[in-house]
Amino acid sequence: MHLAVTGDGHLVCGFLSGGNRSDAKAAPELVEEVYDCHVLGDRGYDSDKLRRLLESNNNVPVIPGRRNQKVAIEYDEERYKRRGLIERIFGKLKENHRLVVRYEKSDANFLGFVLFAFIKILLC
Repeated sequence: MHLAVTGDGHLVCGFLSGGNRSDAKAAPELVEEVYDCHVLGDRGYDSDKLRRLLESNNNVPVIPGRRNQKVAIEYDEERYKRRGLIERIFGKLKENHRLVVRYEKSDANFLGFVLFAFIKILLC
């Protein structure tokens, strides 16, 4: 599951992909309509292709480089600390046992429960 979340914890968009699809390959689809933002992501989203896509849409990528890169990637470390909010949101989603175990086998039903979980998070 790939989700785009605003800085204040609101769901912007998301989609399901196969469990074997990497974050870096799914990210262009997730951010193709994002403009004029700082886009935070963990090292799993580090790719030159994604950085070029983000910059072409006037975005600022706040994504640290992988540890094995020869040239260090510059990013706003203070702004990157806000990624903790996103991790907390995923933690709150995982409090819903039905999502973690994925009882719902159809994608539509599963995404429906993800939306219910977001509504619950926003209301509580």
